[in-house]
Amino acid sequence: MMLVDEILPQGITETIATTLSPDGVPNAAPMGVVRQGERLFIRMFPGSQTFRNVSETGRLVACIVADPVVFVTSAFGDLEAGCFVPQKDMPPLIKGSYAYVYFRAGVDGVVRLTPLKSEVLARKVPSYSRGFAAVIDAAVTGTRLHFLGEDGKKRIREDAALAKKCGTPRDIEAMDKLLKILGL
Repeated sequence: MMLVDEILPQGITETIATTLSPDGVPNAAPMGVVRQGERLFIRMFPGSQTFRNVSETGRLVACIVADPVVFVTSAFGDLEAGCFVPQKDMPPLIKGSYAYVYFRAGVDGVVRLTPLKSEVLARKVPSYSRGFAAVIDAAVTGTRLHFLGEDGKKRIREDAALAKKCGTPRDIEAMDKLLKILGL
């Protein structure tokens, strides 16, 4: 049974997308999966490793992950091998994923997604953390700093203050890592 409706509601869901290169090297990057009605897609930067892998293999897994350090690390570098859980016949999952959707992905301006398999791996009581949200927002802004300049840096500093005020220790760790990566 496909659980796409439960895993990816309408709007943009922040995920960690995993792919494999044609020679089997895993890659992970934060990606917002956009759902508009039954249409699912991702906007990717054409020069990224994730885009190259999807273009070459046509496969992608969207992992639902709640670890802010994984978001920050994968946005600006490579995850360690121990973060990946190899799968048979599909890209790996991220260790600690709550759910995933495995897609056939077609590149046509945007990356159009067709669900092939989905699974809820663990249940979690829904909660909302302003600190976690601030880390994710700052990480997304950080990937766009070359466009946003000083306005982006100001937003990140505001998000950092919010993460320190409202975040868990892991949120604060992730924000500190992000600020160090960005030199802020």
